[in-house]
Order: sequence, then C-alpha cells, then structure tokens
Amino acid sequence: MQTDTPATRFGPVLLAPGISKLNAWTFLFAAFASIALNTFLSVIMPYVLNTNIGLPTGEQGRVAGDLVFYGELVLISISGLLGAWSDQYGRRVVLVCGLLILGLGYLALGYASTVTQLVAIRMFATIGIAAVTVMITTIQVDYPRAESLGKMVAFAGMSIGVGAIIVGVVFARLPDWYAGMGYAPLEASRLTMITMTGCCVVAALVLRIGLVGGPPPQVREKEPLKLLLAQGIKAARINPKLVLAYGCAFIGRADLVVVGTFYTLWLTQAGIADGMSADEAAKMAGGMFAVVMTSALLWAPVLGWLNDRLDRTLTMSIALLLGLIGYCGMGILGDPLGQWLMPASIVLGIGQMSVTLASNTLIGQEAPAQFRGAVVGTFSIFGAAGILFVTSVGGRMYDGIAPAAPFIMIGLLNGILALWGWWLWRRTR
Repeated sequence: MQTDTPATRFGPVLLAPGISKLNAWTFLFAAFASIALNTFLSVIMPYVLNTNIGLPTGEQGRVAGDLVFYGELVLISISGLLGAWSDQYGRRVVLVCGLLILGLGYLALGYASTVTQLVAIRMFATIGIAAVTVMITTIQVDYPRAESLGKMVAFAGMSIGVGAIIVGVVFARLPDWYAGMGYAPLEASRLTMITMTGCCVVAALVLRIGLVGGPPPQVREKEPLKLLLAQGIKAARINPKLVLAYGCAFIGRADLVVVGTFYTLWLTQAGIADGMSADEAAKMAGGMFAVVMTSALLWAPVLGWLNDRLDRTLTMSIALLLGLIGYCGMGILGDPLGQWLMPASIVLGIGQMSVTLASNTLIGQEAPAQFRGAVVGTFSIFGAAGILFVTSVGGRMYDGIAPAAPFIMIGLLNGILALWGWWLWRRTR
C-alpha cells in the first residue's frame, strides 16, 4: 500500500493512500469500543452465574471455562471465513454486522436462566466477537503505511487499553448502580445487558459512518473464497515468522481471556467469601481489572517504540518473557485480596499488553497484502485454539487444583514460546 504520493499524517503515523484522518479516528474508536464490548461478556459472567443462574461456587470455574470454550469453537469455525469475506466485500460491513450480533447476544443474556441457555447465547455472541476481532486486527494493518505500522498498533493498543479500563470503571459497576437505584439483582442484571445492547448499536452506527467501505484497494479481483481460506496456511509454510505469529496468537488471545475470565472470577469469589455482596464483589473485581488495563495502556507506547526500533521477532520474544513474569507473578499470590494484588496486577497488565501488541505487529508485517484478511483470519483461528485449550484445561484446574493454576500454566506457555522466538530471531537475523 506504500506509494510515492504524499501521505496524510495522523500524528506520527503516515496513512495509506485513500485513508483519511476521519477513517483513522474512527478506527481508534473501533478499537476502543470493540475491546470494551467484547471483554465485558467475560467480565460480567461471574455476576450472571451468581445472580441469574444461582450456580454453586465450586462449579463456577468449570462453567466459566466451558462457556468460553464453546464460544471459541464458533470463532475457530468462522474466523477464516470472516477474513476472506472482508477481502471480498470490505471490512466495514463485517465489523458493523458483528457489533449488531453482539448486541443481540447481550440482550438475550439478561434473560438467561440455565447454563444451557448461557452456552447457546455465548456461542451466538461469539459470531459477533469473531467478526469484530478479525476486522480490528486487519484494519490496523490496512490504514497505515508499512513504516508506520508499529506506531498505529501502539495507538490501537492505547485505545484498547482505554476501552478495557471502561469495562472496569463503568460497565462492571452497572449492576451495582442499578441495584443502588432500588432494582432487584435480577432486574439490575437485565438492565445492564440492555444498556450494553444500546452501546453496541451506537458503536455500529459510528463505524458505519466513519470507516472506509468496500473491498480494500490491494485486493484487485475477488479471489475464490476457497483460495482465500487456503492462503493463511500456505503463507505460513513459506514464512517461519508467520508460524511464530500464529503461535503467539495461540498464547496472546488466551492471555486476555485468563485476565477477563479467571482473574475477575477469582477476585469476585474472594470478595464474596470475605463478606461482600455479589454487586460489591463485581464492582471490586471490575476496579482491579481496570488497574490491569491501566498498566497495559500506559505500557502500550513503550512497546510501540520497541516495535519500530527492534527486529519484530526479537520484540515478540521480549513480550513473551514479560508475559511469563506477569502471569506467574499473579499465580504465586497467596491471598488474592492481599497487599501484593496491586503490584501483581500491574505487571500482569504489562505482560498481557506486550504479547497482544507484539503479535499484532508481527502478523501485520508478515501477512501478504493481497490475502491479508485471510491470513489474519487464520491468525484469529490459532488464537481461538489457544483459548479452547486454556479454558477447557484452565477451568478444571481452577476448580480442581487452585484458582492460581491457570495463571501458572499460561505463564509457562509464554516462556516456552519466548524461547522459540529467540531461536528464530537468532536464526533469521
């Protein structure tokens, strides 16, 4: 997408031909809104399990993991297809439809009364989450010139960080706010989900207005869908850095789910065991989730700076090492509400953001322009596979061993992949 024509500047970012500042601002809003709306589905689940379902505490880790597991089965099934569709019909239409589907999922969630209904709703909502996730990763590569990719990814990471903070300081407090108005817990749950549906609709309207429509310009002709889907695997066969990127997707997406699912569940259960109501425990867990995401937000510019100055394979290895430290640090906490919770949460946020940004930059650098949507879709499939592994195993480790067990597991996986990335960097530099 790089040409000799003068580029539009968006701060320090050089935009690709045909991309305006309005498009860039709208993309950052999309990154902000998407993480807030996607992540809250996991963050609110402990409250739903306690209030809507009345599930015993000893079963919540398994059920929380299973909900994500079944959702990710859907994501694996359709991510490549969504990426290929976006190469044919455009990023905007896929992204807007994804947000509307997610909004319908939230609306249904407020009226769920059984675990079976929760599973069905989660699987439906994941269609929207998949569309949003694949498109955000793809658009952040479409919009900047190649030399500005790291800076755009850093800007997107900061927007994602702000969106995640909103989850903790605003969305997670909605049940408590509605309860404070006099609503019963179940009514507060339903009003919270209706509010989230409204947020999805508003975000979809903004993106419909501000994003570029139609197929991306680098796709000259509409390739057959089967060919587009095959490109994600074919490209990795000839480029070992894409293999690393796919492996990092396996770990990186799981990182965020561990934070959004098991971190908030652990703190919510600890708060209730300490005498808090479900509303108060959800508010406390949301506040600490905001701490994790604030540290991630503040770290994003540092990682973006490293991405544009170091070999991106080396940066990926450093990011995975930080992930090892962050997740294992959280896992060795004795008391989840003790004095070490704050510093452990800060380091956890740094590790999570590092892996997310570095993997997104690496896939953006290595994905062939003509089949970028398909390659990013494959990237998302590997991310979903990582989530399937972590949630299916992690949920049972959470209930059967200790709440800290999923954190130790994901930390060690980060360490293994860091060694692989270091070896690949030494081999290819």
